[in-house]
Amino acid sequence: MGGFAYLVSTVGASVAPVLLEVLTRMEFRGRDTSGVAWIEGGELKVVKDSVPIGDLYARYGLKDLRTPRLLGHTRYSTHGKADPRNAHPHVDCRRRLAVVGDGALRNYEELLMEVLRRGHRVESKSDFEVIAHVIEEFLDRYGSPVKGFLEAVPKLRGFISVAVLFADGIVVAYTSHQPIYIGLGESLVAVVSTLASLYGIADSYYEVLGGEVAVVSPEGRVLFVDVEGRTVVKSPQPLRVSGDLVSKGGYPHHMLREVYEVPYSILRTASAVQLKYLEMASRMILQSRRTIVIANGTSLHAGMVFSYYLTELAGITPLVVSSSEFPLYYVDNVGVGDVVVAISQSGETSEVLRSTYEARLRGATVLGLTNNINSRLTKFSNIYLPIAAGPELAVPATKTFTSTLILLYILAKYVGVVAGRVEKAELGGLWGELEELSRTILSNLDSISAQTRGAAEYIGRCTSGYVVSRGITYPLALEGALKIKESSYLHAEGVEGGELRHGPISILDRNVFTIFIEPLEGSAAADMLNLVAESVSYGSPVVLISHSLERSDLPVKVVRVPKVSRHLMPVALAVPLQLLAYWLAVLRGVDVDKPRRLVKVVTGSSE
Repeated sequence: MGGFAYLVSTVGASVAPVLLEVLTRMEFRGRDTSGVAWIEGGELKVVKDSVPIGDLYARYGLKDLRTPRLLGHTRYSTHGKADPRNAHPHVDCRRRLAVVGDGALRNYEELLMEVLRRGHRVESKSDFEVIAHVIEEFLDRYGSPVKGFLEAVPKLRGFISVAVLFADGIVVAYTSHQPIYIGLGESLVAVVSTLASLYGIADSYYEVLGGEVAVVSPEGRVLFVDVEGRTVVKSPQPLRVSGDLVSKGGYPHHMLREVYEVPYSILRTASAVQLKYLEMASRMILQSRRTIVIANGTSLHAGMVFSYYLTELAGITPLVVSSSEFPLYYVDNVGVGDVVVAISQSGETSEVLRSTYEARLRGATVLGLTNNINSRLTKFSNIYLPIAAGPELAVPATKTFTSTLILLYILAKYVGVVAGRVEKAELGGLWGELEELSRTILSNLDSISAQTRGAAEYIGRCTSGYVVSRGITYPLALEGALKIKESSYLHAEGVEGGELRHGPISILDRNVFTIFIEPLEGSAAADMLNLVAESVSYGSPVVLISHSLERSDLPVKVVRVPKVSRHLMPVALAVPLQLLAYWLAVLRGVDVDKPRRLVKVVTGSSE
């Protein structure tokens, strides 16, 4: 993941200081590496390193750079670790173009082999370097930067936004899904990946949508076309961004911004994981004596959903255990032939690292899943798969949870294919299924946010409560309760629906809320409605998160979630739970991004 910007002064002034400010505003999207590119004497110049953009400027004297056109990038490692060679911009073999971007190529391995066979020099592990060489092929063929770029686009499959600076001064920008923006200032044109980064430098902007291309001339004139080269007519919109929100991407809190990134992080994850590693991991699991899933907190809840996925899709029922418990009673029974699936968003969780180390000492094979490919978990793992959600700054995990679910679903599906329980043809429709999920969540986010805010106001006066579900959505009840506790300091407990009557129901009254997540299993859903009615009769304020009920005659707050395919419903249902926790925190005056006593990475032995 990363943030990128291209600036051109229409009066020939230096844009280096402004680019530094713009990229600094995007550092919430990553700051592992950074780089800039410009044209000097007709030649393309590139400076990049594994440092934040401010340090890059200081180390290489870029503040004194006098250039009216400058391309820059700040990055979070998802493809290729935090190494200067993996930093953007990337150039082609003859240094006629420089590429920066965001996202991931689904067909990276395929394109890499293709450009290597054609004799291109590939110096990094970054998928975006391959884009530079693919464009180079078509630039050689057609001679025109714009024509060459448009011909290259159909070969680039996945979730990507990209900007390319050609040595003749032309810039071409394209996005597959997530919008990019063209800002118009008094004497400046800016191509940026986040709207809020234009604050103070542009008065208006164009929004470039998925499938559209923007062409910026060396003088700053802008033309829009589709991928077929047909002209697209756009009107600029006035820029209205609060300066107080710039550092959080235009949102009041990082947590809210990260929930709104969920539709895009889904596709980022699905694009980042590569076929050969999925196949290797799938065979490891299928051929293992036993599969054990270890994690903590949010990752543990994702692992529990994975157990349902594997059971249904591959006929394998793994053992899911907290990595804090694993060393106490499980590790001594682990040995050769066992696969330990270790999930840690940070890749630095102390309990996970200790458990994976002990498991490997005893001969087990470790499959790591992490959002931080520079972490120790990747070093401890025999194979690792990237969650690739991008940096998450709020302590309550949101997009990393949904991206972990997506990665585990994809993995389970591949295990099912290897096991012969899932038709291989189903994999061909997987990307389309995830694109539809992304569109559905994106189009309903504002509505869900408004509904959950109303639900938060409804239950906010309570002192405690339960989050209840059954079946594959039961782990969502545990996760929802965790989100409420850590975000708002309101006590909540996740309960399996069948267990509510076995004790917990005794304390229900007007001060104890119940949040019901409608199960996906028919018999469980029918019984859940009876529990809802009982809870109402005891005076409990009830919120029902529903994906199928047309109406409810009960006096409850209903949060309606669009129905998607069965195995993706946990992802769709996670979003209202996250937003409900967020709004409870806001209404209770909690610093939602930094809840007390909690840290993003749990590393201490006492934790």
